[in-house]
Amino acid sequence: MDLFKIQHELIADRSGDGWYRIMIAGPSFHYRHMFGSGADGPFSYVSSEHYSHAVCREEASLTMSWGMEVHDREDRNELRFDWAEKFVNQSVRPFWVDFFWNNALIDRVELCSIDGGHGTIPLPSGRDREVSDFEASVAFLVHDLDGSPEHDNPGRYFDLLDVKRVRDGDRLGAGSD
Repeated sequence: MDLFKIQHELIADRSGDGWYRIMIAGPSFHYRHMFGSGADGPFSYVSSEHYSHAVCREEASLTMSWGMEVHDREDRNELRFDWAEKFVNQSVRPFWVDFFWNNALIDRVELCSIDGGHGTIPLPSGRDREVSDFEASVAFLVHDLDGSPEHDNPGRYFDLLDVKRVRDGDRLGAGSD
């Protein structure tokens, strides 16, 4: 199996039906740890973890987990984006979607929860508010797996925010038509 096939065919080309969502509570063993030393001595604790997990039905070696916060609580409160001003709830909560092959991290996409948790999109970059086709495909996949209402799909938010989808050169066009 090569990375091209995984990114193009098993991730970008699949809807939620191509994945089995694991709905059982419990540890996934994919955590973010904080460690160091302070005035009280050394410390170590779990600061974040993914809240959702799925397995590719066609290739069980491919799994995905999503929901781990990108920023810690203090930094998250400082995030402001001009495009989010269109919403009553302007908070933007970036989170990671991680893809694993035999439990080894092979890809990561940063998405964000917007509009009071109603929408999920990749974090637009630059003046042109660009997102890659692969990131957009992952946003649609997560939207589908989360069972979100169709009227809150990422495409609606791309249109509302004038987000431009561009070819993903790093992933050799995965997600592009």
